[in-house]
Amino acid sequence: MLKHFCLCCVCKSNRARQRTLHDEVNRMVASPTTTLDRLRCYLRQNHSRLRAAPTQAEQLDLLAQIQQSAVEDAVASLVVVEHATMQAEPVRPVPQPNALRHFLDGIQRQRILYYEGVVPVFYAYLSAVVRSRVERRMCCLRDGVPFRQRDALYAPLGYVDVDGLRQHGIPLRDTEPPEPLPSHPALIQQASNRISNDREILERELAQEWLCWLHQRGREDWLVVDGGIAELASAMPEARLIGIAKTSTSVERALTPEQMQVVYSLRKGERSSVFAITRAGQPAVYSWFLRLHDPAKGSLLYGLLRVEMPASEKLLSHVNALCAWLLEDRVPLSVPDTRYDRLLYPMRDCEQYLRALAPSTAQLEALAQMV
Repeated sequence: MLKHFCLCCVCKSNRARQRTLHDEVNRMVASPTTTLDRLRCYLRQNHSRLRAAPTQAEQLDLLAQIQQSAVEDAVASLVVVEHATMQAEPVRPVPQPNALRHFLDGIQRQRILYYEGVVPVFYAYLSAVVRSRVERRMCCLRDGVPFRQRDALYAPLGYVDVDGLRQHGIPLRDTEPPEPLPSHPALIQQASNRISNDREILERELAQEWLCWLHQRGREDWLVVDGGIAELASAMPEARLIGIAKTSTSVERALTPEQMQVVYSLRKGERSSVFAITRAGQPAVYSWFLRLHDPAKGSLLYGLLRVEMPASEKLLSHVNALCAWLLEDRVPLSVPDTRYDRLLYPMRDCEQYLRALAPSTAQLEALAQMV
């Protein structure tokens, strides 16, 4: 027998599903769940009294000028510890499998969202992740602590609508400017510095958790982080940890002419002698330069990495193996990134993972356009 369907029942069922979906959308709008949603509600209510921010291109130029004028942490001392003088060492192949299995990197996205009077109000999104190499594939381990993220508005809180922002549940970070209120470029620099410091703290907290996790399990794996490791090394002086610096202006300034000649003359697959560097208020770390690619294909700094590790005599014996493993990670190339000659592919994988989860430039631009 043929079954007979009631079209009226089908229509009623469709209308019921549409009402359910409509109610769900209304609930989401009524109770925003993310910081961007809450900001959207706040700006919708307050846009008439706020002032528009510069365009994204103008902000990039402004931030670039501020970063160029920022003072770097100068190197207080640089002492060669491996040889009597700085020299080049060829990296020898090693039989051990690559133990650089965990890679930590972070990103930040920031934009002046609007002005409260003459005060710039920044939105910043910060995140960090540890991606692990398992059977030649990059992944986030389920039983580790792989990912962290935070976002907030950054401003001098004494000059913005704190009560209104908090009523909307928007997280705030005070840039703590001096009195009287400094100039506009100084306000931007203070906010930018605070955002960068918060990102460093986020990455350091994640690295400490990860190193403790590896230690508790007796793992012989190494953790590779982007940037310096002095503060991490002070807490865990014998941790299996290295930092990768793609630029090293302050360290290069501390080199003597003879040392510069050795470092800049490194050939593909060569490293410099290990040296100890100290900065004001930070413990010493061991460091060396490593040439990943043939410098004849680019500039003087083409393929030139600087590596850091804790200043532990026990770890010095691992330097050649670490270099051999880093040379293995030259491929695949991190193209089309313009830093491909110094950007290890696992680090690029971390960046791509984080960018996929971060608010897009278009989302932030749409928020700014509400003012």
